Amino acid sequence: MNVIAKTTTLRAGLLSVILFTLIFSVTSASEGGPRYDYRIDLNTIEKHRYQVELFCEDFGQDTLVYHFPWIIPGTYSEANYGKFIHKLAAYGQDGQALRVKKKGKNTFIITPANNIKSIKYWVSATWDSKNPWTIWPMAGTGIIEDRVFAINAGGVFGYFAGQEEQAVDMLYLYPEQLYAMTVLEQDSKSAGEVSISALDYHELIDSPILFGKPDTSSFNIHSTEVMVGFAHETDDTERAADITKSLDASMAAIGSYIDTLPAEEYAYLIYYADEYGLGKILDNQRFLILKGLIYLIRNGLPVGGALEHNKSSFYYLPDPGSGYTENISEIIEDIAIHEFMHILTPLNLRTQHIHNWDYTDPVLSKHLWLYEGVTEYMSLIIQANGGMLTPKDFVVNRLQRKIRSGEKFPYEKMSFTEMSSGVLEKPYKKNYNQVYQRGAVLGALLDIEIIRLTEGQKRLIDVMYELINDYGPTNPMDEDMVFDLFTDKVHPDLRDFFTKYIEGREALPYAEILQHVGVIYETDTTVSLPRHPIKDNGGKYTNIAVGGKRTIKKISKKDEIGFKAGDKVDRSIYLDTYFDDFGNPLPEGMRITFEVERDTMNITLSDIISYKEDEVTHQLRIMKEMTPEQSKYFNIWLGFEDPVIKE
Repeated sequence: MNVIAKTTTLRAGLLSVILFTLIFSVTSASEGGPRYDYRIDLNTIEKHRYQVELFCEDFGQDTLVYHFPWIIPGTYSEANYGKFIHKLAAYGQDGQALRVKKKGKNTFIITPANNIKSIKYWVSATWDSKNPWTIWPMAGTGIIEDRVFAINAGGVFGYFAGQEEQAVDMLYLYPEQLYAMTVLEQDSKSAGEVSISALDYHELIDSPILFGKPDTSSFNIHSTEVMVGFAHETDDTERAADITKSLDASMAAIGSYIDTLPAEEYAYLIYYADEYGLGKILDNQRFLILKGLIYLIRNGLPVGGALEHNKSSFYYLPDPGSGYTENISEIIEDIAIHEFMHILTPLNLRTQHIHNWDYTDPVLSKHLWLYEGVTEYMSLIIQANGGMLTPKDFVVNRLQRKIRSGEKFPYEKMSFTEMSSGVLEKPYKKNYNQVYQRGAVLGALLDIEIIRLTEGQKRLIDVMYELINDYGPTNPMDEDMVFDLFTDKVHPDLRDFFTKYIEGREALPYAEILQHVGVIYETDTTVSLPRHPIKDNGGKYTNIAVGGKRTIKKISKKDEIGFKAGDKVDRSIYLDTYFDDFGNPLPEGMRITFEVERDTMNITLSDIISYKEDEVTHQLRIMKEMTPEQSKYFNIWLGFEDPVIKE
């Protein structure tokens, strides 16, 4: 799962999160044995809640224990969905109420249950909580009466212990103008009613449902049909087709990076929350901090992101208004590849701790480096392979930033596997975000090591597919054998990488590994670099990039370039303009030009490069001249059939 927390900026950090929760309930005997048989009424909303009824005829146990999930794997924080369940009651065949006792926050004990007929309860939306950190909205439930209903099953359905394998039938009654969007099988015989079924509880939890006004679009990657379903809190504008277009490059890059996908269908379910008030504050910029603080006090902290599932992903994104359309598209583009690539791991390649998740007392896996770290790395290398990122963008910008952020991980105090398996507790919990930083770097270095040790015959993606073929979604790997399984597919020397840098607490050998693909690594050294045209000339610009541009707030009197307050400059102006395609600084005294947006018009300004002395930490550059082996491995790494870098 990726998460973006918003304060005064639309783009903040991305976090990611795995969902494999299991929660639900058993019911009447029918073909093949007991089934969960639900009726959910979305037409009758009372106190901003709707009612769920579970039919349980002939269940035949004296005591039933009905659980809602305590924790969702991947979010690594307590969810306690039972807090959003109200007035749960059970009834016998004679209509009399049975005894129900609540134990803790998530468990209901029903006695005597051998004559039970049904369970009824009311569900409130997790989105209504004033604390968005309790349950991330992309893992929660939403009620926008007559407009939108978000169904992530953990917040709606419970389970009887030991009955997770039973089939699930759901009859939804809903406003006729809405439409059910999901990868689950559905059948609608009349307006306002739809039957949705799941093979078992696992598939139910793994398959969110979004009710909204009909707005869908579809396309294909290889043999996988992909659907985009969209809903908005307040706006009726249809956007699924535009979102699909914004995904074109990402999906094409995925299609060129991998030959086959382990799914026949996939769905992007996307919800926009109305944050137009925040957009107006950001547009004005006047008294930004004060106005932003007042907005947060009144409305709460805007939160957004995406949650991956086996055949779908659910997006909850703040919408500050039309001026931020491009920003939201970029967010979707950034997250989309990461979420989609979870289709490989952990959804088709995982260990028993994920596969056999205990929803009341989970055992956490030590392999977040694989589930989230490698997936985040894949989201970057796929963009580089697909031409969405130039080699400079990938190496000198994205990978370099990951290294700098990843070096904040306290590797001398804890290994990555220790952090992963203990991430619910202190001191590991606060380092969870490192699965997307250092974890991604581990993926990159591992990929290079595999290329080197196989002399270019395999990449990390190839090894993963070999393991998927050996194991797959129904046959989990042994938690303690994962490193050996990867090693067996590559070379005995690969085991040292896992032992030292993932299981162990040794510093990552950036220079040693990156030089195999012709990348120079420097740190803690003083070098001469071009002066930044704004920051090194006494100017200031916003930290918020709208449409990929930052707005200049202040210009120094010593500025000789010709900037004016209000000018909008590309956020990557420094790297793009003052460095060559390999990440090396352009010569001092060289005149360069760049475009600036001024009063809706593009104008051209120029600068003469001057140098300053600066200390660099974790800086990357691509070699202009490589050995034949470096050139070969570099081009394999970035997926270039026609060498971009030649010896």
